[in-house]
Amino acid sequence: MSENSHIIDTVVLMYFLLVGQERLLGELLGKPLQVPLAVYDPDDRTPQAGTVPRSEFLSEMRQSVRHYESGATYAEEAEAVDHEIESFTRIKRVDDLYDDGDLVPVSMTSDERSLAARLQSSEVVTYGLKVALGPGEAACVAISYQRGWTIATDDADALKVLDRLHGARDYSYERIRKLLKRAANEGRVTSEDASRLHGEMRSLGFWDTGQLFD
Repeated sequence: MSENSHIIDTVVLMYFLLVGQERLLGELLGKPLQVPLAVYDPDDRTPQAGTVPRSEFLSEMRQSVRHYESGATYAEEAEAVDHEIESFTRIKRVDDLYDDGDLVPVSMTSDERSLAARLQSSEVVTYGLKVALGPGEAACVAISYQRGWTIATDDADALKVLDRLHGARDYSYERIRKLLKRAANEGRVTSEDASRLHGEMRSLGFWDTGQLFD
């Protein structure tokens, strides 16, 4: 397994971007950051002239950029100082990461596409789930399982599927809480800064209960 064998889902990438800590994420997981095309697809950045693709046809990060762009536009029109403007500035950094070679989209093999499709269909019940995974989580699970890569996700259902797929075998995964704790333990940030980042992510919508450190 190579040093940079990881795959990142939308939630993890998005919240590290929203708190301006994409560099820290790279230090923790390895550079460049790797995501499936379902999470970030450079081709949906510049749609064909005269077309406005529907959101469901775009990668998940492009949908996020559109969402925060709408919020920033509203805040500017209302002449309000709003966190949406700063959030949009930070979330659109995803394109800069790609341009700078710090973010690399990973294409799936035919076996990975097949597994990801099953995880987005009614067949997902065979993995112990009632609701299908989203495109980004399904792609991350498929790539992680087939290649033995570390998955960075905060989706409990995605990890539940990997539990089923691996059986009694261990596999490598990271969650946001785990990443922030490791950043503090490795001296990349202070414990206070890790707790602050965790709290900032929660204030921006990241669902996690309790404090980072007991």
